[in-house]
Amino acid sequence: DQGKLFELEVYFRPDQNDFSADLYEEQFKKVVDLASTYGGALITVDGHSDPLGYLKQKKGGATPLVLTRTKQAALNLSDSRAKAVRDTMIAYAKSKSVTLDTSGWAVVGHGIDQPKSGICGTDPCPPKTEQEWRNNMRVEFRIIQIEAEAQVFNPL
Repeated sequence: DQGKLFELEVYFRPDQNDFSADLYEEQFKKVVDLASTYGGALITVDGHSDPLGYLKQKKGGATPLVLTRTKQAALNLSDSRAKAVRDTMIAYAKSKSVTLDTSGWAVVGHGIDQPKSGICGTDPCPPKTEQEWRNNMRVEFRIIQIEAEAQVFNPL
């Protein structure tokens, strides 16, 4: 969290990679302001998927091939969610006559590997409530100010 200037979570419906950008207009406005002010900031866009389908298949004795395919599908979905948020953010900025430099953006889909419900041993923890389940279907957008060089010489 060191250097974090802003954080936004965008939520999705099951198996969807589109979202209502209107719900996030105030946050998008802040992103455009901050991205314009802190041109050297790192912007991370991390997509996530819910592990419940995978965990149910595993508990039901699905083959390793089916489990691998399910994990890959979740990875693909989380990646497309992250890209959808990135593209929507860029389009929003453009509609405000602002061009965002995306060369410093890190856009990553994590699949089911980082659920909000946590990790239990080697697997994701199953969500205990519908809200936990829904919270796993998200993209985390962050603007982080990182100093690339030391400000004062101090030998190692």
